[in-house]
Amino acid sequence: MMRAIEITGKHLFSVITTDLPVPADNEVVIKVSACGVCGTDIHIYNAQAPASLPLIPGHEFGGEVVSCGKKVKRLTFGNRVAVDPNISCGVCEYCRAGRIHLCENLRAIGVTMPGGFAQYVAVPELQAYLLPDSMHAYDAAFVEPVSCCVHGMDIIDIKPGEKVVIAGSGAIGLYMLQLAKLAGASKIGIIESLPDRQAIALQYGADFVISPKDPVLREKIMDSMRGGPGVLIECAGSADALKSLLNIAPKGGRILLFGLASKSDAAEIKLQEFFHKELKLYSSLLNPFTFQRAIDLISTGKISTKHFIIQNVPIDFSEMDKVYTGKQLTGTLKNILVPHQITKQGVTL
Repeated sequence: MMRAIEITGKHLFSVITTDLPVPADNEVVIKVSACGVCGTDIHIYNAQAPASLPLIPGHEFGGEVVSCGKKVKRLTFGNRVAVDPNISCGVCEYCRAGRIHLCENLRAIGVTMPGGFAQYVAVPELQAYLLPDSMHAYDAAFVEPVSCCVHGMDIIDIKPGEKVVIAGSGAIGLYMLQLAKLAGASKIGIIESLPDRQAIALQYGADFVISPKDPVLREKIMDSMRGGPGVLIECAGSADALKSLLNIAPKGGRILLFGLASKSDAAEIKLQEFFHKELKLYSSLLNPFTFQRAIDLISTGKISTKHFIIQNVPIDFSEMDKVYTGKQLTGTLKNILVPHQITKQGVTL
């Protein structure tokens, strides 16, 4: 038997005890080391994102292979892996065109099938990526969000020397900050209201931080960036953040809509201004063919979580309730569900 978190409806979840998963022929069972709590998980809890309920959520995870189906060939007992949760069908028009993230029959571990908010989970072998020896299984929880950010960076295509503004410095904004630096951005500004997150952004090398409530926000950014930012990335998941970036964007600016907003959020675009400024607005979905790149970036230290304020959460009702309702410790940047005791850098979690 194992313990897991199960969502059954809007604002309804419980800690359940259920049977251990048995792998199908092409599946492996993973003992989950760590599973990140994503904004999507919160949206599912709030009935603001589609999901197949009842559901064991959790799509940012990895761990150790403990059981293999009889047709599994690449993995074996004891392998440490990170899991790409997005499963495309391979036969629809989008898949056949190589756009697997737009699959018409997309399934997702932790969204349409049981996920990593459990002690064990069965996943298709093809979705499990081996971790290098230099990378702890705990850090597998960061691979999926980084892989999504890598796809976003592929889309927005920052050129060396370009100036960048990022709205939001939660975990996603900080990944984007690090990727923008790796892409060669000459100057990076962060729009963030929380002082602790402003401080972390500066630790990661932001050139300046500014509050979205600043009455002269655009003027200060323009003063700090000659000609204005050529690239603007929305990581807050809010209409207000997008509205702010549309206002800041100079002529020819490229805007990436990355944060997941709630279903009801809508933003107004002044069409004539958009037209005369010749702006380009992009969105980014999931992580097509970027998962291994994310592992390589994390395992080599190019992308780091060393400054993150992380709260490790057990499979416990009261602790998960704090996460879902936003009552966790002040300053928490990332919540990680830790179903088993593990050791990372000499610390028992």
